[in-house]
Amino acid sequence: MDIRNIREQVPQIKEGTELQEMYSLGIQQFEGYRQIEKLPEAPLDVNNPSNQAILKDFIGRVIEELMEGYESTSEVVKICKKWGWNIEQLTEDEYTQVLNHLQNANEEQGDALGFLFTLFHFANILPEDIFSWGTSYVIDYSDFKVKDLKDIITLGMAMVTEGSIGLVNRFRMIDEDHESVKDYTPGFNTLSEASHEEEKVLLFNVVYELNIARNLLKCRPWKQTQVMTKELDFQYSLVKAFYLYMGFLGIQGFSDESIYRLFFKKQRLNLWRQKTNY
Repeated sequence: MDIRNIREQVPQIKEGTELQEMYSLGIQQFEGYRQIEKLPEAPLDVNNPSNQAILKDFIGRVIEELMEGYESTSEVVKICKKWGWNIEQLTEDEYTQVLNHLQNANEEQGDALGFLFTLFHFANILPEDIFSWGTSYVIDYSDFKVKDLKDIITLGMAMVTEGSIGLVNRFRMIDEDHESVKDYTPGFNTLSEASHEEEKVLLFNVVYELNIARNLLKCRPWKQTQVMTKELDFQYSLVKAFYLYMGFLGIQGFSDESIYRLFFKKQRLNLWRQKTNY
């Protein structure tokens, strides 16, 4: 079972509240897993060695989901490259495989988002803190205020494309059929070998910033003397990684609305899994 099986209507929300709504959905999802995994309540004391192990684990979970998504787009590229990117030559089975891999690439983003919101919850980072970070980041542009997810995507795309080679020779995977599948493939439906290489670079930037945050957690259970965490630096890197990630998703074709819709469906799937011990 995957998000294609979720038939619940995605609720209409006020425009500009996508991040706040996803944050709330993420906390609801976290509470279910907290009981299952016997996790502590949030926020965490970041200078506790056991808590740092939890934070490192969740950073690792985000990275794992991002890499699984990349593996799925790699499979799409492999199939299409075989036919010289002449999509009309795909067999019916190959076309189905492309759609399945695209669906999975999108769904992995929902899982990555869920773990990111758990990290924010653990680290006492609220949506307003995320907006404030972006506004401070572009302090030289005093007329630009980050007030919603769309602004985060806009700034994130500027951040990740600085010095970029750009995305070229992109081929649309889904044409007339896109309307029927766009609910579960809002992104990654245009790919090429060049864009896939760029995807790798953009993901590296996200993962690198996540690892900067991870490396700030230096407490070890076996050490007699511990290193105090620079908590503000830790929070800074988590939020910066989120902006880079939103920029990555924006480049892959996601919008603020489609990210919200995707996460809602994934959250509902995970709640079902919690309930059924899937």
